[in-house]
Amino acid sequence: MKCKVCGAESGKYPLCKECNKKKEAGEIIKCPQCQKWHYVNVPCIEEKEVAGVNDQFLYELKYSLVTRTEMEYLSCIKTVLPENYLVQAQANLASFIVRTDDSRFQNELYRNVDFIITDLDYRPLVVIEINDQTHNTKDRRDRDKKVANICEEAGIPIIKLWTSYGVNQEYIKKRITETLSSLPVKRVHHFVKEKAPEKHISPVQTTEIPTGKKNGCYIATCVYGSYDCPQVWTLRRFRDSNLRRSWFGCIFIKVYYAVSPVLVKMFGDKKLFKALGKKCLDVLILWLQAKGIEDTPYTDVR
Repeated sequence: MKCKVCGAESGKYPLCKECNKKKEAGEIIKCPQCQKWHYVNVPCIEEKEVAGVNDQFLYELKYSLVTRTEMEYLSCIKTVLPENYLVQAQANLASFIVRTDDSRFQNELYRNVDFIITDLDYRPLVVIEINDQTHNTKDRRDRDKKVANICEEAGIPIIKLWTSYGVNQEYIKKRITETLSSLPVKRVHHFVKEKAPEKHISPVQTTEIPTGKKNGCYIATCVYGSYDCPQVWTLRRFRDSNLRRSWFGCIFIKVYYAVSPVLVKMFGDKKLFKALGKKCLDVLILWLQAKGIEDTPYTDVR
C-alpha cells in the first residue's frame, strides 16, 4: 500500500513510518471534512470548493514542487551550499542533458531528479537525489540505474541522500563540498551512439559484421552492433598493442578468430547471447580503460 500523504511504501497501513510520526506530532490529520489524510496547513477538498475551485477541471496545480521531506533537505542544502552556486528543485534530465545522435525518441531523458546544483550561469554541476525506501523496489532500482548511467556518461555526478539517515547538515555539507571540488569528473561510456544504417546494408540486417578474417572482432561487433564504436575501438587497440606482443596473446587471437565466427553465426541473433556477452565485455572494457587503453577512433594494424 502507498502512503496516503507522501506516496511512499507503507505496507498495510495508510501512512508510512515517517508520516505516522508526523501524525503523532499533530502535523498530519485525517480531515473530518474530506476524510483524507493531509497536513494540517493544507486546505482540504471542501475548503478548495468554498474558495471557488471547480473539481470538474481536468488539470489542477500541485500544492508544491517538492514533498515535505524534500523541503527539509532543500532548506539544509541552501544553508550549506557555498557562495556562487544555486540549487533548483525538480529538474528534468532533458533540461540539462542532450543526446549526441539523431535519435527521434529520447524518452529516457524525460525523468526528473530531485535537485540540481548549478553555478551562477546556470551551468549544471551536481545532481542530488533524495531516496526513501521506495527506491529499493526493482522498478525504482532500474530507473535509478538508468539515470545514474546517463549522468555518468554526460559527466555530472550524483549525490544520493537516504531519508533513513535523516537530515544531517554536516554530512550533507561534506558531500557537496567534496563533490564540487572533484569537478570535472571522468565520463564513462554506458551507451553506444546510434548510427544511420549504411545504404548498402539490407534493411533486415541489424548487426555489422567486419570484413577480413584476421582483423574482425566478431563477438564484440555482434554485441555492440558496430565494428566502429568506442567499446570495440578499445578492444581492437588492446589486441594490437598488447596481445600481439606475446606468444600467449598470439595464440589467443588465433583461437578467437577460429571460434568466434562460428559462435556469432550460431547464436548472434539470440538476446541471451548478446546480454551475457555485453555484461562480460563491459567489465573487461572498463578494466582496460582504467589501465589506459583509449576508446578513441582506431585503425587496425595490418
